[in-house]
Formats: sequence, C-alpha cells, structure tokens
Amino acid sequence: MHSGQSAINYLANEIGKDEPHASSHWQKYHSAFKFNGQAFEGLQGFGGNVSPPSGLRLWALKKLQHRFRVIGKQYPLFDSIDALAHQMTSQQNRSYDLDVLRQAITISFLHHKAADKLSPTAMGCVIGDGFASMTALLLASGSAGRVVLINLSKTLLVDLWYLKLWMGATVFESSVDLVTDETSLAQALAKPLKEGSKQVIALQASHHALLRSCPIDFAINIASMQEMDPPITAAYFHDLREVARKRGLLFYCCNREMKQLPDGTVTEFLKYPWHTHDHILTDELCPWHQQYYTIRPPFYHSYDGAHQHRLAIFQNNNLTSSHE
Repeated sequence: MHSGQSAINYLANEIGKDEPHASSHWQKYHSAFKFNGQAFEGLQGFGGNVSPPSGLRLWALKKLQHRFRVIGKQYPLFDSIDALAHQMTSQQNRSYDLDVLRQAITISFLHHKAADKLSPTAMGCVIGDGFASMTALLLASGSAGRVVLINLSKTLLVDLWYLKLWMGATVFESSVDLVTDETSLAQALAKPLKEGSKQVIALQASHHALLRSCPIDFAINIASMQEMDPPITAAYFHDLREVARKRGLLFYCCNREMKQLPDGTVTEFLKYPWHTHDHILTDELCPWHQQYYTIRPPFYHSYDGAHQHRLAIFQNNNLTSSHE
C-alpha cells in the first residue's frame, strides 16, 4: 500500500509504462503528458485547469454559468455544494469552470433522487475523475466518507496531486491510499475512519477488478465510459454487478449517446451492458450536459452528440443482460 506522497511518487514512476486499458482516445490525449515532480505538461482531455479569473473575465464567467446554475437551484442542496466547489477550486488555485459546476449539480441531483444512498458513512466509487473534482466534492459535502477513485495512471496522478492541494499535505498523508492488490486493499479498508475524517482509496485502471472487493454503496461515471473501448466498459459493469450481488448498488452514468474514438471504435450508451432488472430512477438526456460555453459569440455550443444520463439501482438478482 502506498499512502500520501508515496502514492504520488509511485504513480510518477508508472507514467512511462504502457497501459493496456487505455483506448485510442487516451493514447492520443496522454501523448504529450509530462510530470517533473513539481508541475505537469500536456494535461488534455479530462477537464479544465486554468488560473482563477478576475475582473471582466470573472464577470463574464458568472454570466455564462447562470443558465447552468438555474438548473442546479432546483435541487435543495445545490447552493451549499456550489459553495464547497468554490472553496475547493480556490484551494487548488484553479478556475471554477463548467466541468466543476457540472459535478456540483450532479451531486445535488443525486441527493434529490437517492438521498438514502449518500451519507458520511457511505463508500462511493468514482470511475474516471478530472482533477479529482467529484471525489473531493463527495467528501466535502458529506455524501461519502470513503471514495474509491479509479483512473488511468497518468490521470490518477493528476487526481492525487489536486487532492493534496485541496486536503493539505498533512490530511492527504493520512487519508489517501493507493492499492495494487487484495492484500493492500484489505489493509486500506481496515483503517478506522474516525468521525469527520475521510479516506480515498486509489486504484489504477489496470487493477479495476479490485472494485469487486470494495463495499461501495454507489458509483459514478461521467463522460469517460464514452472514451473507453467497449470491452473495458463491460469489465467495469461486471465489477459493479459483483458488488451489487452482495449489497445492491446505486450507479449514475452520464455519457455520450454515441462517440467514435480516433481508431474508429464506436461507443454507444444504450449498448453498455445494462440489465432488464436494473431499477431505473432516471433515464433521459442530461439537462446540464448538452452544451458548453466560450467567451466569444455565439457563447453557447452543443456538443458533437447528446449526453444521456441514467440513474439505476443494480440489485442482487441482476443476472441477465438486456442485450444478450
């Protein structure tokens, strides 16, 4: 088990290795990735990372985000989670951009739809995060006390770096554990979680099968399964269903209806291995994930394809895929 700074050092030594779970999308967007121990280069494809705006640019940003905040305000917890997101990005010295705002809206939505699944004693799972925004907000908002964070090694390194900026070095050292096998996972899970404390269990994507041994209550994937090769997506679904067989599981999935990767591979939301016995709570186009903004006219732009989101309960009797 690698804890705190040791986890960052371990991942820094891993970034030169091939990752068999990386699709052509990530082979492209990770091609310029570099880390010198103090700073990153070539951060592409997993969210924004610009300095906090000020003056006229800050005013414009607030105006452009207004229509998204109107959506968020229909959920009772949005204002408080929005404030936490402001605090998080300030601690990380980066702009509170649309990627972060979407995470705040999503958590508010999840509390509105399935509040019984999110609590300070719950264990969440984030499959693919950008700058650890979702992971940090889940912990900060008391939506989970523990979060399993899984990502490709390069992106996971960035996640942990930004978690450290948010948590502070002392808390990060005692709260973040990178595990690589069943033994180290058992050690991480055995750590006592004191009231008010938090824990992140980090997994490289190559060790995704360890998810099956994690007593997670809910899992989240936003805009990354659309960038995986279909067999990898199916493997994650299998992991989550193994957990669900023991305890049931809430799964939130928001991804493009269809996307073609650089090598021609096509990913399709409705062809993910959903089951006919999944209990669907929400299934629609995601209201806050259809457009993005720029500071130049026409300001709002539609993505190259609609984003569907589905909130489902995987139950312990889900044995047959609706696509078999």
